[in-house]
Amino acid sequence: MFKRDLYLKKLEMYAGRDVAKIIIGMRRTGKTTILRQFIDELKEEGVPEENIVYINFEGLVFSYFKNAGDLRGMLYEFLQSANGRMYFFLDDMQGVDNWAEVISEMMNFHDCEFYICSSNESILYEGYAKQLSYRYVKIDVYPYVFSEFLKMKGNSESSRDELFREFLLTGGMPAVYNMALEERENYLRDTCSAILLKDVVQCNKLRDVSHIDRIMEFILTHMGETFSPKAIKDYVKEHGTTISVDTVYSFLDALCGARIVYRVPRFDIKEDRELETQEKYYFADIAMRNAVCGEAEISREACLENVLYLELLTRGFKVNVGKFGSDSVDFVATKGDDRSYLNCCDGLSTKEDIRREFTTLTKIRDNYFKMVLSMDGETKVNKGGIINYPLLSFLEQA
Repeated sequence: MFKRDLYLKKLEMYAGRDVAKIIIGMRRTGKTTILRQFIDELKEEGVPEENIVYINFEGLVFSYFKNAGDLRGMLYEFLQSANGRMYFFLDDMQGVDNWAEVISEMMNFHDCEFYICSSNESILYEGYAKQLSYRYVKIDVYPYVFSEFLKMKGNSESSRDELFREFLLTGGMPAVYNMALEERENYLRDTCSAILLKDVVQCNKLRDVSHIDRIMEFILTHMGETFSPKAIKDYVKEHGTTISVDTVYSFLDALCGARIVYRVPRFDIKEDRELETQEKYYFADIAMRNAVCGEAEISREACLENVLYLELLTRGFKVNVGKFGSDSVDFVATKGDDRSYLNCCDGLSTKEDIRREFTTLTKIRDNYFKMVLSMDGETKVNKGGIINYPLLSFLEQA
């Protein structure tokens, strides 16, 4: 079984610390597998099996545990027979109300660790951090990125370009790698439907969902473009349904909360501040997007941007779309005090390509790192000392 070392190392780093480990990622991105692999590591280190408790709250046995009282009673039953430190792995916890007050109580008075998994941001309800006394760490899980795909392929005889084309077709959902080609599209469509039903509609108690397909259709055909919620409202109206901008906001928040769609705010580089309008949206998995949309194509560069955006998130960057006067930068990637300006394109074969990708970066006079990532195969230093670096070389760096 493929080990996702990036996430296992994070769990290993926080193991033994007096913090709740909250793992969040879109449904079916492999969170449960990561938990089980970490449980295997604990057993190999000598933790007794009876001191490890794994509970899935969407399973038949525990699905009726919906509130803090139920959770508390169940956990105390396990603790009564405990001898030594207990390790609780609580999967699909997004449906349990006020879970944080119980976890905080347990950590205060008992020798135990908690690993909490959710497919929805709703687990981070208002006040949860205070209930935990801010003793928590959040670990975000994403679909496979290109470097993980390369590790799975091992010593493939295919070229790197061929492998990248395969990655775009296959996507990053772990289960598809155990499926025949003809099964994959149905699986990805079914997964998307399950996410929309369970993590968007049911989790957020949305009522009128007749327009959700149109909202999704608009987002998936305008990936990598800046637009406002009003543009979605007008699009839905053109197809015969009238909704409010507030309704659009509610659905966008729900989609982002389910991690199936990512909202990327703009950042005004001159003013050094984040803006609240004209965001870009990207999708969690290119192959799933293509399976859902069928023949509704998007540009090659939008696909490359989507891949790069998820790569940056996986590496722990906060990502914005850059605004510099009337010009734009594809991504402003920030981690701590470090910042990078990145443009992404298919190639730089013409003077117009070079002008488009480099001109804005040369106008930005601060000392942060600036780079153009492209599908060109060689590293070059271009205008103003800005590097043109091969996108695939960037993506394959673990």
